Amino acid sequence: MRAGVHDMASGLAPLSVPPLFRSLPKIQDSLATETSISQEETVHVCLPYLTGTDDTQDLSKLGLPHLEREKHIKFLQASLEALPSNFVAYDASRPWIVYWALNGLTLLGSDISHVIDTFSASQNADGGFGGGFGQLSHCAASYAAILSLSMVGGREVLDLIDRRAL
Repeated sequence: MRAGVHDMASGLAPLSVPPLFRSLPKIQDSLATETSISQEETVHVCLPYLTGTDDTQDLSKLGLPHLEREKHIKFLQASLEALPSNFVAYDASRPWIVYWALNGLTLLGSDISHVIDTFSASQNADGGFGGGFGQLSHCAASYAAILSLSMVGGREVLDLIDRRAL
C-alpha cells in the first residue's frame, strides 16, 4: 500500500510518515565508515516500520506496532535516575533530559510528582539551576528545570522556583 492512501480492504488508516523517511537516503557516500555502516543497518531495521510493510508483529489499525507502554515508562523513569558513566558528556544537559522524559511520562499517564528531588540538588543560591549538582546556574538549564517543575505543579514544587532571584 502506498503511504497516504487508505486501504479499504484492510481497514488501515493512511500512514502519515513523510516520504523522505520512507525511502533509503538519497545521497549515499561510497566511503564505508563505522558510522555509515551503523546508519545503514539502522535504516534497514526501521524502514519496514516507516513504510508499513513490517509483517512480523501485530500492528495497530494505523499499521504501526503497538506501543509497549510499560517498557517506555521504565526507560523514561530510568532516565530520571543517575545516568550511566558513558553519558558524562550530557551532564550539563541533564535538565533537558529530565524535561523530555517527564513529557513522555506525562503522555503515558505516569506519576511524575517525585521529580522535585532531581532539581533541588542542582539549584544554586542565586535561584538558578545548573546542569547538575555543583554546576553554575545557566539560563538554558534553569529554563528546562522550571518547565519540568511547572509540569509537576503543586505548591511545594512551585515554591522551589525563586522568582525574585531569577
